[in-house]
Amino acid sequence: MGVNTALPSAMWLPFAARVLRARSDRGLSRAELAKTVGVTDDKLREVENAYCRPARSLVERVDTALGTENQLVDAWAITLQAEAFPNEFGDQRELGVHATHLWEHQPMAVPVFLRTREYSRAVLRPRHPDLSPDMVEAMVEEEMAHRAAMTGPDGPVLRVVLNESALQRPQGGAAVLNAQRGFLSDLVEAGIVTLGVIPEQTPHHPGLGGAFRMMDFADRPSMVYAFAAEGGDLTAESEQVGRCTMVREAIENATVELAPRSELLTARWPAG
Repeated sequence: MGVNTALPSAMWLPFAARVLRARSDRGLSRAELAKTVGVTDDKLREVENAYCRPARSLVERVDTALGTENQLVDAWAITLQAEAFPNEFGDQRELGVHATHLWEHQPMAVPVFLRTREYSRAVLRPRHPDLSPDMVEAMVEEEMAHRAAMTGPDGPVLRVVLNESALQRPQGGAAVLNAQRGFLSDLVEAGIVTLGVIPEQTPHHPGLGGAFRMMDFADRPSMVYAFAAEGGDLTAESEQVGRCTMVREAIENATVELAPRSELLTARWPAG
């Protein structure tokens, strides 16, 4: 029988990063932790690079050695279940950070990872009227941390296509929208993201099926995440990825590219 050399799905990348982060926080070298939990340095390297699905018994020993109070075991169990039932995977934000390239279409609003703090607040408050201001602020902070990871030097190559209306809707009022436009202009000028819009007058709009994200990884199959009001669907199934690739191509064919000085980014609402 041949040796199975297939890598685990990309869903294991956030778990691997969590193990590495926990070890670094304790100030342990990989060799020191490997010796403590009774495995080779190479085996622990595989775990921290998501090159294997570690056994629960190993994760339990790592959890004990690092004093993470079952957090790693819980993350391992969630990831294992998510790999078997990918639609249940809820940590797609962290997964996106590990992509090499990320493409996203958003018809209604600016993506989470490109929002200003004020725009984020303006989107979240009406969406969660049952939450206290402090809870909303905690969600805003989470979005800002996610933005920092996605747009930082270790983040993926970012490509975003919006409906034109997303940059014309005065979410939060004129000052919030205008600042958001300016922030996007700065990101485009810095080469952090390439940005396009589908004009409102497009007669055969290809992106009316809703928001979705495509993620490419260095050594694992591409994945698609379809957004929904609550949660969403994640898949690496080749046929579905292929269909989404065709939709992406149609969207790109209808897209007008935005430059830093494009009127849609520099004009100020309500005049423009």
